[in-house]
Amino acid sequence: MSQPGMKMSLRGWKNADRQLQRILEKTAQMGDWKAEVYSRLPYAWGQEYGRHRVSGRLARKSGGAMYLNRARSEMLAGADRDISEGLSRVSMPGIWVLKRMSLWTRRLARVYAPRKRRGVKKSHHYRLWRSLSARWYRRV
Repeated sequence: MSQPGMKMSLRGWKNADRQLQRILEKTAQMGDWKAEVYSRLPYAWGQEYGRHRVSGRLARKSGGAMYLNRARSEMLAGADRDISEGLSRVSMPGIWVLKRMSLWTRRLARVYAPRKRRGVKKSHHYRLWRSLSARWYRRV
């Protein structure tokens, strides 16, 4: 029960409502952008989707896509921090957040992928390391 002499007021409601509207608008803008982290090696598409692009044959199960999947799962575990930072600090968070997350995923995938050993002129592992790329663009 409330006491007759007690008064209650709510301050800052308009500011909180304005902030919530700003967050809703910025998250809607994030849906306009798309980011991809991929490997340029010819067999990577088949590993990701299970079948080769042209022939439709069953593809190998591991390889370059394994490093990307591992990096993606680790990046998604900490993605909420980047999204909240992008919403609070940047006026256009869509491209900023996706660019940061895709470059982070590429960096992690390169850490997991083996590098060329010393004394070896050509190495398949080095080709894999260099083939990991990231791009981001506005959806059409």
